[in-house]
Amino acid sequence: MLNSNRIIELFTDESREDDNFFMPFLVAGDPDIEQFKTLALAIEPYSDILEIGIPFSDPIADGPTIQEANVRAFNAGITTKLALNAIKDIRKKTEKPLVVLTYYNILIQGADTIEASLDKTFKNLKYCGVDGIVIGDLPIEEAGLALKACNKYNICLIFLIAPSTTEDRLEKILKVARGFIYLIAVMGVTGARDIVAQITKETIKRVKQKTEHVLPVFVGFGISKPKHAKSIVDAGADGIIIGSAIVNIVKKNLNDYEKMETEMVEFVSNIKNAIKESK
Repeated sequence: MLNSNRIIELFTDESREDDNFFMPFLVAGDPDIEQFKTLALAIEPYSDILEIGIPFSDPIADGPTIQEANVRAFNAGITTKLALNAIKDIRKKTEKPLVVLTYYNILIQGADTIEASLDKTFKNLKYCGVDGIVIGDLPIEEAGLALKACNKYNICLIFLIAPSTTEDRLEKILKVARGFIYLIAVMGVTGARDIVAQITKETIKRVKQKTEHVLPVFVGFGISKPKHAKSIVDAGADGIIIGSAIVNIVKKNLNDYEKMETEMVEFVSNIKNAIKESK
């Protein structure tokens, strides 16, 4: 429904106010469209929000793992239209919030003006059951038109905040942000890393001082192990985002789908259990 938003409902549910949340990420169409949909529904029980990447030819925020997943999806025939159809199919089988990650160029196609294109795209996103969107290359200074379309269709525009984000930019983002804040754990692109950096913990503390009781803070980029996830929620984060470590499981098991799904379910369940224990 146009007036509802599952992200807002999740974070206003008083029975969940002390929970830590988990948002796993998959690339639409990786390794192919049908297997992607099956994987998404397999990990859905261990997810609080599902994040789905719409493949793009120049994903500047993404490291080699996600870039390779985009290539696999393209080779398997994915298009933006087919990605949205897949998301619509997933929506039929879950009421968990769905967030898409994409890039601005994808959103401004399909009409004579940028404004009309955005309106058409966000109307379609809402129709497909999308609750939130992360636009990897859209800074707050350029976000006015996208914000207008998001507000019209009640979709949360999720902003990225990095350790380098200034106090001034943080204030600008917090004035218009809805849903949650996506905190980039480290400088650089996506990709699994071996340790949780001290700067991540310091940035969590700095952002939480501004967002406490206003917006949840989710941390992503570089989280690859249950102990990382636990360390980050112990440092004050409300939620964990994991992409590359999950997509790596796809890459490792391209010739054995059953093993791929089994390993992925085991991984996400271990992450969920790790952050459940951190109360």
